[in-house]
Order: sequence, then C-alpha cells, then structure tokens
Amino acid sequence: MSKVYAVAGDGSIDFGFAGRIVIAELTSDEASRKLESVLEEKYFKEANVAISIANFVEGDVLVTGAVRSPGNLPFRGDSILTLVEAISRSGGLAATAAGDRVRILRWVPGGSMERQSIEVNVQAMLDTMDFSKDQYLRPRDIVVVPSRGEEEGRNEFLALGEVKTPGFHPYTEGLDVIKAVSLVGGLGEFADWGGARILRPRSSGEYAVVPLDLSRLFSAADMSVNQPLQKGDIFFVPSVRNLVRAQVFLLGEVNKAGAVSLTPGPNSTVARLILEHGGMTQFANPGKVQIQRTTPDGSKKTMLVDIGRILKEGSFEEDVPLQDGDVIIVPEKGLLGL
Repeated sequence: MSKVYAVAGDGSIDFGFAGRIVIAELTSDEASRKLESVLEEKYFKEANVAISIANFVEGDVLVTGAVRSPGNLPFRGDSILTLVEAISRSGGLAATAAGDRVRILRWVPGGSMERQSIEVNVQAMLDTMDFSKDQYLRPRDIVVVPSRGEEEGRNEFLALGEVKTPGFHPYTEGLDVIKAVSLVGGLGEFADWGGARILRPRSSGEYAVVPLDLSRLFSAADMSVNQPLQKGDIFFVPSVRNLVRAQVFLLGEVNKAGAVSLTPGPNSTVARLILEHGGMTQFANPGKVQIQRTTPDGSKKTMLVDIGRILKEGSFEEDVPLQDGDVIIVPEKGLLGL
C-alpha cells in the first residue's frame, strides 16, 4: 500500500487509525523505524515502512526590523540559507541595528503551538569573520533584527506578514485585535485570514502562539477572536501564497463529491463551496451539514452548519470559512425527511 502524507507545520503526520505521529527532526530511515514501531505495537506482528520525499515544503523566511530591505525571502526545504545570508540578501544590518541580539523565531515541533527563540550575535560574526556560529534557516522562520536602545518592556508591538504597514507600532492600554488591524492599516491582498496569530514572549525565551481566525471575527462577528494584545507581542498574518496545495473534501449528498482545491480567505466558505460545485442532491439534509476539522494540536472537532437556512435567507454572514484539510459532509434525509 502506498500513500502520500503531508507533514504539518508542527512536524507531525496524520497516520490514519494510528493518530498523529511526530516525525520532526528525523531522517527518512528514522521516521520509517518509528512508524514501524507504532504499527507493530498496536496493529501488526511485523510492519515494513519505506519513506520517500514527494515534495519539499516551501515557505518564505521573513526578515524584519533593522535591516535595509526587510521582507520575505522565498525558500524551499531542500535548499540552504543561513542567517547571515538572509540578512545580506535583505540589504545588511541597518546603522541602528543591534546586531548582537538578532533572533530567529521557529516553530517548536510536536504541536505545542509555540515558537522557539534563538538569539544570535551576528555583529560578532561580521566583525571577526568567524561564521562558525551561523545558523541554518528553515521554511517559515522569522528573523527579527532589533534596533539599538530597544527595551524588552517597551510600549510597542510588532506587526509582520500580510499587513499594510508592517513594523513596530505603539502599544496602548486596551489594545485588541480589531484595534491592531486598524492601527496597521488593514490586511494585505494575500492575507491568510484563518491563519493569523499572536506570538507572545515567555520568560523561557520561547514564544507562545495564540491562533486567530480573523475570518470568524470580521465575517461572523465572533468576538471571542478579538483577543487583547500585550507589550512586546508579535501580530503575524501569513500569506496564502505560502500555502502548498490547500484542499478540502466534499462528501455525502452533493452532486460533485471529492477533493476541492482551496484558497483560504473570508470568501472560501462552506455554503459558497457547495454552490460552486453543483449544489446538493434532492436527498440532502441541508440543515445538518458537518465540517470535520483537525485543530493545530492534532485533536478533531465537528461543527454543524444549517446551510439550508443560509441559502434560503441569504445570511452569508453566518457562513463558516474553510481551512486546509476540512472535511464537509452533507448527510442524507431520514425516513421522515428530517
């Protein structure tokens, strides 16, 4: 049996009935042995797993702060890019840069939704021409170059990614997500509305991650998403251009079932998707459409949506934005038509 598995951003794969298994930091042979061990422990007397890489992950490296040309650097997992190279490609350190306190923010494997903070003295490497402490970068790393004189507790927050005015912005008491979006001038054309997040520094040096589904906030007025910001927070909105083969699965009483390519955003919603792909059959129960979703920590959740009422009343503000990997199931009516 051969199958393609996508490695999630937390370094795990959804291995069917065996659940989510973390294979981050493992070679192909090590990952094969780990999967064999899981299968032999629970399901088979002897398992044989062979792994080959179908596609390497792509994801821009974002360089921000006190560099001459901050921005995104395209990057693939099978290429090599170091911290010093990334700063050089971004125009080098600005005159105001605190080059001794450059930070790399990197996802922590295992579904913890945290980012590791790696502090590197880039200035010392440039002064001595000793690059033995240079760091290899990974897709979706964020490089932050602070300015001299900046303090950890300063009254600012940092906006990164698909926002109109990235960079440092003043923090005021009572700042929340809605106010922050307004303060940065709104979101960019390619913003991944469902993938925004707040990166919050911890005393350990790592960053806790607060997921933000901005499509729920601005399309459905879900105020639970309107989280408060704190001093030193990083407000990050990724780009849909970095998503690789996003897709959802349309099943049940629909005229065109199957995998559907998806461009995440406020207009990629379940009712619109069903309409665009032939609608529902005469046997469908539109009042109990299910969306099955895998959350960032690997757990599953199911949402019920009354598509019939949304379409009948045109209340698309109650429509549910879709995310990569969602499974939409349109059930059949019962014997009584319920």
